[in-house]
Amino acid sequence: MALSAVQALQLTLVVVSLVFAGACFLGWRLFERPRHALIWSGAFLLAAIQYGLNLTRDLFPSYEWWWVLVSVVSCLLVVTAALGHRVRLGLPTPARLLAAVVLVVALLQILFTVLLKRDDVRVALGPGLACVAFLHIAWVLLRHGPQPRLAQRVAAGVHLLFGLAQGLATGIALQFGIEAPAALRDTYNLVNFALMPTFFVAMGVTVIFLLATDLSNRLRLQAITDQLTQVSNRRGFLIAADLLMSSARRYKRPLAVVLADIDFFKRINDRYGHAVGDRALAHFTQILRECVRSEDAIGRIGGEEFAVMMGDSSAKDAGRMVARVRQTLLDRPLLERGQMIVITASFGIAEFHIEDDKEDLLLRADQALYDAKASGRDTVRVAGNRHLVGMVSHG
Repeated sequence: MALSAVQALQLTLVVVSLVFAGACFLGWRLFERPRHALIWSGAFLLAAIQYGLNLTRDLFPSYEWWWVLVSVVSCLLVVTAALGHRVRLGLPTPARLLAAVVLVVALLQILFTVLLKRDDVRVALGPGLACVAFLHIAWVLLRHGPQPRLAQRVAAGVHLLFGLAQGLATGIALQFGIEAPAALRDTYNLVNFALMPTFFVAMGVTVIFLLATDLSNRLRLQAITDQLTQVSNRRGFLIAADLLMSSARRYKRPLAVVLADIDFFKRINDRYGHAVGDRALAHFTQILRECVRSEDAIGRIGGEEFAVMMGDSSAKDAGRMVARVRQTLLDRPLLERGQMIVITASFGIAEFHIEDDKEDLLLRADQALYDAKASGRDTVRVAGNRHLVGMVSHG
């Protein structure tokens, strides 16, 4: 039997929904299993079920209960889509609240479809909930979305327009009264079939766009992050250092760099093994992160060598930070199989001067670190103003 234009559209939307569900599922399987990708896959699967139910309406003995079923599936779809965005952004979402929303909508649909039979309320419930949910998604994307902002803005714009279209459908439905006039029903259907499929496809594309952007950001971050300590690697530190130095030069603000080298790290590896050595590096990094401000740059730039660049800070400020690190290392030795491993480090500090470039500043800090190690280790030295030629190596 030949399909009508409406049935052909519904079948197309079933296929499109399944494609989006599969794409999100692949994103979950292949890219470190982000929970929101799996949630979105479920949302698009619900969309496929909803459009499939629209195709099979004539197979149901009762129109009223078919309508309730489709409405509940639609409600689950909208709530699941919103949940995926909130999970992606790390926002708390009480499961009981979402379950309560679905339950209330289901009960209202039963009330106004089966018992009281009001066309205006039963038809308006679905798009009304979708309007609120999509406007909420647009708001959280703009308010809480991570960098880069382009992907968030595009997705927010699509959800905003989708929400407004659903709001228009809700307004039309509320004019139906107890039984909808033919003219108003035709207007409602026009809005549904002219706007909803377009925005649905656009929403699916933006979700895939967000997943791709997140993957790109993750790969970029992995390229500049030390996997053991989860601070910047040498490349990432130098990128952050460039930004901090440019800001210090532009606004004529102080800046200091600290180089740190764990003392006798080879002995830890030789005595306890490389696994304990890795834990010693992670332990030192954790203490360093606790003592450094979030706006400062931290990097592991060598095997056991770390660098910190502190914006809006003098050498004295850097010295106070180093003192906190040294005291914390003393107070919190590494515990390994009931044995305390005391970790110490040597530190070199250099203060930024307007004529410095990045290499000059790091060379002077490196010389100060070399002096600290030559002085017996577990010490701190501040560089003078001289410029050095060639990097000083450490034993």
